[in-house]
Amino acid sequence: MYPIEFMESASHFPDAIIFDMDGLMLDSEVIFHDAWQTTLVDLGYDLDTATYLKLVGCSNDLAENLLLNLLGADFPIERFRSGWMARWERLVAQGIPTKPGLWPLLDWLDKINLPKAVGTSSGDHEAQISLKSTGLWSRFQTIVTVDRAGAGKPAPDIFLTAAKALDIAPASCLVLENSNAGVQAAKAAGMAVIMVPDLQVPTAYAQDHALKIVSSLNDVLDHLQQTWPMAGGHGF
Repeated sequence: MYPIEFMESASHFPDAIIFDMDGLMLDSEVIFHDAWQTTLVDLGYDLDTATYLKLVGCSNDLAENLLLNLLGADFPIERFRSGWMARWERLVAQGIPTKPGLWPLLDWLDKINLPKAVGTSSGDHEAQISLKSTGLWSRFQTIVTVDRAGAGKPAPDIFLTAAKALDIAPASCLVLENSNAGVQAAKAAGMAVIMVPDLQVPTAYAQDHALKIVSSLNDVLDHLQQTWPMAGGHGF
């Protein structure tokens, strides 16, 4: 369990919230892990869990480049890419669980009419399958993937693109993230960020720069509900 750590640096209630997707709203990081590790073994390679976890939150392109650096130029990246994607599609066809607290949080944000977006390092293909199959596609004003933004996390492009699409200043956005790369991306975008860790342990950077580190989206909802009345909807 993670304690709720509140930093006094934030001075206003957010005008919009940007949600990460995998590992934050969806219990899907374990599916990616299975797809990647199984495909690597099928190709005659192995990647220890600690090394894999360093790739969590990064775009597929960045993660694949890191794999090439780790496994050598002879690594069959095209076969790996097609293999893990095929296995991932088979696994997600069985259903993707959502994270505890997600639906009450979304319902409450709808109730107070707070704009919300998805900002994910996944591509268009994965995002559409994941969000449509779980009924989340229609719950957001905009959905920004790495394909739309150009650069994946820890670069800030995904979150900046989401803020622009919402027509909200970056400094007025709150990001919800599960990964260390996502925390870095949010801070690089000039946004406050709450971390809800999934597979990764928060780094020293995340501990120093996240507004809060909490155990679930239920904690996020509790905090927002507690702070919303403090300034009539304008105090965070």
